[in-house]
Amino acid sequence: MLPSTQRLSRQQVSNLLANPATQVVFNRLGTLKYLNNPTVYTLGCTVVTGAKNQKKAVARNKIRRQLYSLFGQYKEVSFTGMLYVSKNCYEMSYDELKQNLHSLLQKI
Repeated sequence: MLPSTQRLSRQQVSNLLANPATQVVFNRLGTLKYLNNPTVYTLGCTVVTGAKNQKKAVARNKIRRQLYSLFGQYKEVSFTGMLYVSKNCYEMSYDELKQNLHSLLQKI
């Protein structure tokens, strides 16, 4: 699991969304809004799972935990971002999540 120090607070999320330099990439996994931090090797991210796409909180929390653990494996990546998961994400296996996250982070 990604440590809470590397997850974004509500204030940091609003600053990220208000920043005009925010860039967007997407794939089957979802949409990633991010800011590059080329000088500082830190990872700060948050995963947003909507109740509109999946009604069960158990399923939303499972996806969130899995994605946080996958983000924790990328120590060489340096960005601050916010991942909005798609509807397709809830039917994916852990390996598919891993492959899609890797392809999403390759676009950065």
